[in-house]
Amino acid sequence: MPVEPQELLRRYFINTLFDSTFVVLGILAASAFIPDANPEIAVGTVFAACLAIGISTAVSVYEAEHVETEIEMRKVERAMLSSMEDTEIERKARVSAYAVATVNFFAPVFVAIVMGTPLLLFDAGVIGDFGAAAMLSSILGIGIIFGAGYYLGTLGRGRPWLRAVRMSVIALLAFGALIMFEQLF
Repeated sequence: MPVEPQELLRRYFINTLFDSTFVVLGILAASAFIPDANPEIAVGTVFAACLAIGISTAVSVYEAEHVETEIEMRKVERAMLSSMEDTEIERKARVSAYAVATVNFFAPVFVAIVMGTPLLLFDAGVIGDFGAAAMLSSILGIGIIFGAGYYLGTLGRGRPWLRAVRMSVIALLAFGALIMFEQLF
């Protein structure tokens, strides 16, 4: 059934944003914070991974939403003893599935743009050191997690700063563990 805009942001965009950011932090840990880092591979991998996540999540969420809509429409049809095909309710549900898919596609694209910008600035010669560009990209990633946590915190009861800090600490710990893991191999 139709999804409200705030629910789109809360349930879909934030979830995919979080996943995409962690993937990019993993890519940076594995490709940028190593002795003989290859900037081209790091940049290409970040953008390719985010595009792949965007396509994958958009398609899978669209299909799941479409099936859920069909199930709900059958329930409504049984209760009303009439077909709901080609009704306003069905059209709104279809539009909602497209909206959810679109939101899911753009979350990793947003992550790629934000976290990829310092890497592209390195490629353009604006940032002189690849390690500094990768570190700035990582800081922006933690900032994305912080912002998402703060936003979620404003929706629930309690302190949004606490949720933002908690999610950021988890991201920092995970990123640190990924870097240490990469150093072992």
